[in-house]
Amino acid sequence: MRIHIIVKETAKVRYQDQARREGKSLGEWMREAAEEKLAASRPRRFTTAELREFAAACDVLHPPGASEPDWPEVKRRIVETRYPELLAE
Repeated sequence: MRIHIIVKETAKVRYQDQARREGKSLGEWMREAAEEKLAASRPRRFTTAELREFAAACDVLHPPGASEPDWPEVKRRIVETRYPELLAE
């Protein structure tokens, strides 16, 4: 498949020069740039280590066997950790 894009000649020259410096064709360089842009826009996935760390932090706040906090407490924690700017109002 081919995709045609319109760019100024000066931009094309800059893109080609950069691709050449990286040892790539212009097409390869542009495909990689597009893939990087897509990857940056995807939600980040957590690693197993990060999930274990999160679970451990939750256990510290709420040890096994302890009763669940009531809803007002849960809402307060959410606001404090995610939306602290709301507390300033």
